[in-house]
Amino acid sequence: MQTGIAASLVGILAVLVAADALAHHSFAPHFDSSKPVSISGTITKFEAQNPHSYVHIRAVDENGRTQEYVCESHGVTQLSRNGVTPQILEAGTKIRVSGSLSRHSPYMCFFDTVELADGRKLSVNGPTGQRPAAALPTRTDIFGVWILAPNPNRSTSGPQPMMQYLTPAGQKAVAAYDPFKDDPTFRCDPVAVRRVWGAPGTPLEIVRDGNNVVLRHEWMDVRRVIHMDMKEHPRNGPRSSLGHSIGRWEGDTLVIQTGNYSAGVLNQYVEQPGQPTRGLLHSDALTTIERLYLDAARQRLVVEIDHYDPVFFTQPFPRSRSEYMPSALTIEPFKCSPEGVTGSLKK
Repeated sequence: MQTGIAASLVGILAVLVAADALAHHSFAPHFDSSKPVSISGTITKFEAQNPHSYVHIRAVDENGRTQEYVCESHGVTQLSRNGVTPQILEAGTKIRVSGSLSRHSPYMCFFDTVELADGRKLSVNGPTGQRPAAALPTRTDIFGVWILAPNPNRSTSGPQPMMQYLTPAGQKAVAAYDPFKDDPTFRCDPVAVRRVWGAPGTPLEIVRDGNNVVLRHEWMDVRRVIHMDMKEHPRNGPRSSLGHSIGRWEGDTLVIQTGNYSAGVLNQYVEQPGQPTRGLLHSDALTTIERLYLDAARQRLVVEIDHYDPVFFTQPFPRSRSEYMPSALTIEPFKCSPEGVTGSLKK
């Protein structure tokens, strides 16, 4: 049973609507890890979807009233890989979930463990993590399947130093962006190249396709074609959140230059002390350079990204760096479920 203030029926309905509106988001703006919760009850519904799944639990609150709790977790693909399958979360199942309380309602949470009536206790992150790299053949180049390496310092919603270097046009765009309504992932847009590379828990694959290189990310079913036989981006070509990419080899390093971006979002959520949650936006003048190479001794794929946007920023971004471990996982269809955020919030 969860500790919380009893709500009226109207309040509970508002919570359930809001649960849909908070999908595809960064953890910290929505959940408070300093407020653990444990909810024991009966599952009424499990929404098995990507990028986040929801379990609805009918449970009794501290005042003896039966309430409907809605708790979110990873997408169904990642949950299933870690043993938390739709079959064990069927309606009617007795369950206890533990996790972190929502910042928006006492009847919402993010769950990270599941306890079943037969005594099983499952973690949404898996019992032992991903298969160790030692179990795989030694990689000799960047090609193959990889997964983001653990990094305790990684944050998807912390302070963003580039907020200090916004031009007037950049400031105007940031002021107009509401992260709780406008997050591109609400409509299953992969957001930006940096966001795609930062997707945790889902594998990516680098393959050759004729003369080109293809980057396949399970997250959002992203498929990026790196055109190795082109010298420049098509003039007046289509624009998108992931742009148009051309590549070249510098020794064993794949260098990817991307342009033809549409105006969009670099960081969906930025939290600055004493300020409301914002987002970091970019203009359609954005260009990026990615450098992919293998650290053979450590068996890590290293990805470095430089961002340039002279319309929204007064100086270039500092270079970002991420590392990836070899993985034996198979890329599965993601089939993102879009959320009717705007319509829900108007209710």
